[in-house]
Amino acid sequence: MGVDRLPPDCVGYTLEEARELLGGTRWTAVEVVETRPPRRALRPPLRVVRQRLAAGDRVQLIACGERAEEPAG
Repeated sequence: MGVDRLPPDCVGYTLEEARELLGGTRWTAVEVVETRPPRRALRPPLRVVRQRLAAGDRVQLIACGERAEEPAG
């Protein structure tokens, strides 16, 4: 797969920014997976921490929120 066939790098962007960036490309099929540390509450905004290609022309974005001060109950 050539570089021109790869989606734009969205790692570090907020989820909203990443969707906007991908929206202007052929990579419009986006799957979002949220992740968080065990026993920790997270708050918005969600930020893309990993990106990978999925089946077909799909892009999977792994997103995580910012750390909250107290553990989740």
